[in-house]
Amino acid sequence: MAGPADLGATGGVVWSDPEEWAWRRKAEGCVICRDGASLDILSETSSCWVTAAPEGALPAYVCVVARAHVVEPYELPPSEQAVFWQDAMTAARAVAEVARPVKMNYEIHGNTLPHLHLHLFPRQVDDPYVGGPIDPRRASFRRSDSELAALQKAIAAAFAAAGR
Repeated sequence: MAGPADLGATGGVVWSDPEEWAWRRKAEGCVICRDGASLDILSETSSCWVTAAPEGALPAYVCVVARAHVVEPYELPPSEQAVFWQDAMTAARAVAEVARPVKMNYEIHGNTLPHLHLHLFPRQVDDPYVGGPIDPRRASFRRSDSELAALQKAIAAAFAAAGR
């Protein structure tokens, strides 16, 4: 298969084309796998990268991206599932220590980028999504280098404490 004509296309555009979707589900069609890593990495373990771009849906939003190319968590072997979830929960705890959210939301979609990734959304009583789902098209936050560094430091310390 030659691959996608438009690497920027996402969502239903990708789903509606069975050949395109099948291509993107493969490691050779995955932008993360082709690049060899995720973007905007704050921290990493053997199972994942924890990422946060300067622009985010919430001030302390991060994404946990699996190193293994799978689309669904159940596609990981059980031993790798356990490590991925432990690392994701370690990252979530660290983000919660920084952000002190009312509630941490966890979202796995993969319908726009078919490579396992878990969004961590620390919710606040005054965030712009109160009463509804997170929709980064409605609002976004520019995080400073120092805000990203605080997240990075907390996550790295949590992984170190966990022996990861």
